[in-house]
Amino acid sequence: MPHLLNVWPSVSHRLANASSVLLLFDYDGTLTPIVARPEIATLSEETRRSLTTLAGMDKFVVGVVSGRGLSDLEALVAIPGLVYAGNHGLEISGAGMDFIHQDAPSFNATLVEIAKSLERGLAGVPGILVDNKRLTITVHFRSTPDSYASQVDSMVVATAAPYVDAGTMKITRGKKVVEVRPNLDWGKGQAIEKIREDCRDNPYPVFFGDDQTDEDGFTVVQDAGGLAVFIGPPRQNTKALHQLESPAEVQQTLELLTCLDQA
Repeated sequence: MPHLLNVWPSVSHRLANASSVLLLFDYDGTLTPIVARPEIATLSEETRRSLTTLAGMDKFVVGVVSGRGLSDLEALVAIPGLVYAGNHGLEISGAGMDFIHQDAPSFNATLVEIAKSLERGLAGVPGILVDNKRLTITVHFRSTPDSYASQVDSMVVATAAPYVDAGTMKITRGKKVVEVRPNLDWGKGQAIEKIREDCRDNPYPVFFGDDQTDEDGFTVVQDAGGLAVFIGPPRQNTKALHQLESPAEVQQTLELLTCLDQA
């Protein structure tokens, strides 16, 4: 898996030759480091400046595709002109898009029930956060001692089990998070496809991500002949063919991208 910056001359040539580029990023662990509490994951000034510059360039459509709720994502990033895809793409806004998956709202009441049960069942776990994002639920245990990890996972599995067994919900996992999501055939990959289709000019797709829920996005982008970049130490079990070590290196890449038209 080549490091993206080590092969930048060839990659930048490919990007420079594309008439338009769809430039998409996960948020936590990609544009910002993973932190103990989701509300303190804020963009650095350098990253914000680069994203703002890129969003103003005719060559790029820039977006953020995240498991966070859409309103939370929009408030944290708060850069005009970006595409925002929240709840793993179940809701998308920006650049003329105003999309909510047609089946997602029907799960709201069930998610409220599950969230209340999880809050009761996990009340004694230090540092736990049950985040009902309206269309999905994320249980964060980054501030929780490691000794509780198994207990947290087991509680989420047990609480969601009746809904999983009925085929209405599914469980996904990331970096010290467990999620309960509607059992819909929809994720970041389908969201990226939809965003690209709505661009209508067949842009060259690029997606940066760091977690398991980004893998279907990597697959879609690579199947379209684009560029998928995994953020973290090189590993075998990813569909991405390129790699960066950290959000700091993502910022370096953003700076290089802002110079692309002058290359």
